[in-house]
Amino acid sequence: MPEDLGNTYDLKRLQTRIRPIKLCHAPVITSTSDWARQEVENGRLRPPALMVADSQSAGRGRGTNTWWSPAGNLAVTFVMSQNPHLGFGLVPLLAGLAVRRALVRLTACKEIGLKWPNDLVVGHRKAAGLLCERLQRVDLIGVGINVNAGSQEAPARLRERITSLRELGEAVWDLTDVATEVSQDLKRVLSVESEHAARDLFDEYTRHHWPTGKIVELVDTDRTPRIVGRCVGIDLQGRLLVKTKQGTHALLNGSIVSYGGPTILAHVEPQHNSEANLR
Repeated sequence: MPEDLGNTYDLKRLQTRIRPIKLCHAPVITSTSDWARQEVENGRLRPPALMVADSQSAGRGRGTNTWWSPAGNLAVTFVMSQNPHLGFGLVPLLAGLAVRRALVRLTACKEIGLKWPNDLVVGHRKAAGLLCERLQRVDLIGVGINVNAGSQEAPARLRERITSLRELGEAVWDLTDVATEVSQDLKRVLSVESEHAARDLFDEYTRHHWPTGKIVELVDTDRTPRIVGRCVGIDLQGRLLVKTKQGTHALLNGSIVSYGGPTILAHVEPQHNSEANLR
């Protein structure tokens, strides 16, 4: 397989495979999510659509976090109509589940786990991340997947923290195939037609949620003191449940910055300086 295959999309083949989703492509963009938001807000784009970039110069994550996004990796944003059966707290979880399904099918790596609220990991290494936003009854699902560029190509600060599909399967991946598989699973999962079906998907997510049962260190987006405790799961509102000596915290926003073994209880600690987990 030619090495340069991993850096390009076959746009004609991708459009044929994802119909009726509209395909929008840019060689380089600051952020596919920013691009999608601008197009929706200006009335130039309606769902369903897929915004694809060969690379991002300023990939965006949650809050002020950034996303390393070179050529050879997947950087896309799906523009989808809001599903009345899905509260927004469930959207990033079920979108992550859809991406996991696609990646497990592609790589046969069942060790790919989900990490609240928007990461896919293999052990402590991140393979993919999501950024979900809702506006004008439209959901924007940003998906970044480390496909052909991983820890060896990454900046020094990321090399111990990420992995890629190429590292999992020791092969150069066709980005068109990866984008097709992710598109099909996202459409299938986020088009659920009942709250009961959404609950079944949520149960599947929880079975693959990596931090459950482990001690986690979590910082909220408003920079309140870090919480350290045992993750006891996620509720149907998409909130992370963390048990500490002070009780169980139900957290809708935040980032898990570390996690370890299944110690029984922990405590709330003051925030200390540390590099934010990149998304």
